[in-house]
Amino acid sequence: MYLSLLVVLYSVVGQQALRQLWFPLFYLAFIFPPPESLIAAVTLPMKVELSKAAVGLLHLFGYPIGGEGVKIYIGQYELLVAAACSGLNSIISLTAISLFYIYIRHQAEWRYAMLLGSLIIPVALLANFVRVLILIMVTYYFGESAAQGFLHNTAGVIMFTVALAAIFLADIAIRPWWLRVAGKRVDGSASD
Repeated sequence: MYLSLLVVLYSVVGQQALRQLWFPLFYLAFIFPPPESLIAAVTLPMKVELSKAAVGLLHLFGYPIGGEGVKIYIGQYELLVAAACSGLNSIISLTAISLFYIYIRHQAEWRYAMLLGSLIIPVALLANFVRVLILIMVTYYFGESAAQGFLHNTAGVIMFTVALAAIFLADIAIRPWWLRVAGKRVDGSASD
């Protein structure tokens, strides 16, 4: 569907207009959901690794936890890391919002924009990992009904907000370093 849209736009407005509208057209791709087969292929390894990491970390702290694939056993509870908990939704949403922020703020500096963009996936995966840990701990201490109700959605919203704030804070933290490095590059090339 997206490819059809690009072909029609190309035939109506031409290549020059498409080049000028590259970011809005690229950004428009986030509207179209990926195919279910792709989601299944991408999320399964993410779910398995997320489960292993959560089980491994909590086992180090002495919790009665075990795992098998995407199933996590803690105490008397059995949890299933679903496709929504794999991090793909967080990655797609965080990528869309972060790319918009990066484009508006740093569109002229494509190298810096690429640096910030490279942080999106690790931040989203880490935030989702923390979310899964929180839900495991809530289940262990307060029961399965507490973790599957209001707190399940709330943990997702909070972790997404934290991940988005982490991208903004990374921009603030990395920017002075980048300006120093870019300034040295300009000064160094000017003296040669």
